[in-house]
Amino acid sequence: MRDFVILGSSIVSPPLNSSSSTPSASLHRHSIKPHNPSLPKLTPFSSPRNISCTLQVPLNHHADVTSNLARESEDVELLANGVLLGIRDRNVRTVIDTLKKVQDLGISLSTHFDGSAMDIIAKECSRMVTCDHIEEAVELMEVLARFQLPIRELVHPSDIIKQCVLCRNPILAVRYACLLPHAHILFSNIISEFGKRRDLVSALKAYDSLKKNLDSPNMYIYRAIIDVCGLCGNWKKSRYIYEDLLNQKISPNIYVFNSLMNVNAHDLSYTLNLYQNMQNHGVKPDMTSYNILLKACCVAGRVDLAHDIYRELKHWESVGRLKLDVFTYSTIIKVFADAKMWQMALKVKRDMLSAGVSLNTVAWSSLISSCAHAGLVEQAIQLFEEMLLAGCEPNTQCFNIILHACVEACQYDRAFRFFHSWKGNKMLGSSGEGYNINLKQGDMHNANTVPNSFSNSHILSFAEKFPFVPTTTTYNILLKACGTDYYHAKALISEMKTVGLSPNQISWSILIDLCAASQNVEGAIEILKTMGKAGIKPDVIAYTTAIKVCVESKNFKQALTLYEEMKSYEIHPNWVTYNTLLRARSKYGALHEVQQCLAVYQDMRKAGYKPNDCYLEELIEEWCEGVIQDNKENQGEFSSSNKSELERPPSLLLEKIAAHLLKRVADILAIDVQGLTKVEARLVILAVLRMIKENYGLGHSVNDDILIVIGSTKADESPAKHLLEVQKAIIELLRNELGLEVLPARTRIAPSGTAKLKNPNLSNLNIEALPGEKALPTMMGFQTRRPAVLQRLKVTKESLYRWLQSKVSVK
Repeated sequence: MRDFVILGSSIVSPPLNSSSSTPSASLHRHSIKPHNPSLPKLTPFSSPRNISCTLQVPLNHHADVTSNLARESEDVELLANGVLLGIRDRNVRTVIDTLKKVQDLGISLSTHFDGSAMDIIAKECSRMVTCDHIEEAVELMEVLARFQLPIRELVHPSDIIKQCVLCRNPILAVRYACLLPHAHILFSNIISEFGKRRDLVSALKAYDSLKKNLDSPNMYIYRAIIDVCGLCGNWKKSRYIYEDLLNQKISPNIYVFNSLMNVNAHDLSYTLNLYQNMQNHGVKPDMTSYNILLKACCVAGRVDLAHDIYRELKHWESVGRLKLDVFTYSTIIKVFADAKMWQMALKVKRDMLSAGVSLNTVAWSSLISSCAHAGLVEQAIQLFEEMLLAGCEPNTQCFNIILHACVEACQYDRAFRFFHSWKGNKMLGSSGEGYNINLKQGDMHNANTVPNSFSNSHILSFAEKFPFVPTTTTYNILLKACGTDYYHAKALISEMKTVGLSPNQISWSILIDLCAASQNVEGAIEILKTMGKAGIKPDVIAYTTAIKVCVESKNFKQALTLYEEMKSYEIHPNWVTYNTLLRARSKYGALHEVQQCLAVYQDMRKAGYKPNDCYLEELIEEWCEGVIQDNKENQGEFSSSNKSELERPPSLLLEKIAAHLLKRVADILAIDVQGLTKVEARLVILAVLRMIKENYGLGHSVNDDILIVIGSTKADESPAKHLLEVQKAIIELLRNELGLEVLPARTRIAPSGTAKLKNPNLSNLNIEALPGEKALPTMMGFQTRRPAVLQRLKVTKESLYRWLQSKVSVK
């Protein structure tokens, strides 16, 4: 016995008898082939089991008779049964290849498959889709569709599209959709499904492929791709699509315009432009269009424009042109609520009720929020009660708004009573009996004096009807209600974990902030470690809060340690971090304290933040003047508070001081005061001298003279007036107040354009004495241009040594 099989390139059928080899017996296109008695007669409804048993052909005689299959129905039946057998045996690839060979012969297999045969094909297609053989399944359905077989019911379209979305194959999804009669609906579904997964790239590929399969514009897919752009946050791409439609002379309908306006609602000017273009194209705006306009006004904070639109809509409603819906009222209420115009929000509420429109959760939430933000706790609670009485189910946000309003009004105990009542616990009366928290005196302001507006029966019934599910935000609000009770806050953190919630960055930061009230530095550090163990990386807020705790506890060393630690973890400090450190001290006592703050100051400037230069300058000025004893009268004259002389930004002074104090003492060979006023120059010199004095006390000796660079002038010209004033002030400071020996000197500097030097092997510097001083020998000269003169003063190391010795003896 021999079996019938389907091979890759052809249907293998039994060879014709020997007589068929003669020309007269050969088969022609329209001839009738004589029946072969050796083969069983096949009916269109032969089952696969019967096929496998009755089809017996010799495998050693394969012949390609594909071209003969169209000659009579018996050959078509043979093909149909072979296809069914191949699918049942899961030899799908062979079936596909075979049918591709005969697809141009005009064969129809639809009349040769009954319901049971289609069930077998559907079962195999479903199996392939489930087993991720999605591409082979689509290819099989494509080739079956060419033989007029119905494939609509083989697999549910959503299953195919879902698998294509999961494997990010938009082209395959489009190929499948094109096989179905309702393809135009599936086209938009494909784009939307990719959008739900935030896969804009695949959605755009599907969109480009779909456009090639469209005979006419399809507004469904235009709207779908624009909505996906909004879901993926790519509003720019939505504008490109709109411009492409206009370039193709395609006029969008109202739905496409509304989607485009909604995606671009963050840009009020563009949204208004779209609104105008809509009317220019003859498209009449609907209620959705105006709701989106109001939304754009809300985002932009344009209360005035939103109010004008609302009044115009009310007028159109009065004349029967439009009917305002709940979304219109909810949006305008939110506009006024965000602007803290609670009176206007309540007026819209009255308009809403007069029009017979029931408030939804968004409207109630906005109303409650507007009163809560205005500090009207009682009004907010009253609205909340009205919401419950109206049968509108509040969301967690509504509950959180009420709790936040109580906390902002320092009604901490009331917030906790509401919280436990909503959870279905024992309801408290106005006396405040029952649950109580351990607050320090001062945190109980208005806590028990405010009566509860809810009755016991109302709360109990509402708790059953509207179950309250606390969130992490809920517990964060309650953490603030703990006042200064650190241990009660820790108990709340434990309760969060019990109910299945995880503390977030805000939770831990609030807990760290509570450590500041009790100056609990150890607790703040421990919380940072706990965050790391819990898998939460402390952010800049957590570190800044911990630094604040250290600063308020006068533990500046630990604050700097945390500052360096956060930088090592690549957590960038913010303005609050820097400002907290720079304002940590009211005065400086030692050099290293000044150096630390100056380092923070420079980090702050490099990070792009503008520091409080005036505050820091005053502290450093006080520290610098501390090098002079019994000098109160002089400090009044040379004080940086005399802002008339400080015409440049104060940061120039701090930058000069930082440039010197952040160096090693051995590297201080010159003090540069160029560009400074006499007050600023004085502070820079005093800062360097104080650094030298403190390091001398630690065993660092003075090995060289110190040069003070004041400024430069042209050769043979008198120094500018302000240079002479600075020089005079410095000499008076060093000679009269400090008793140091000062030698004025000038340095010749060769211009950059000098052609030749008489003696190029020598330095281009030449120290000359000022009038009245003995000049040093001239070592060089110039053939051409005269050099500039650098005004300098020299403090001898001998006088510095004597001064330092006297300071040490005084101590």
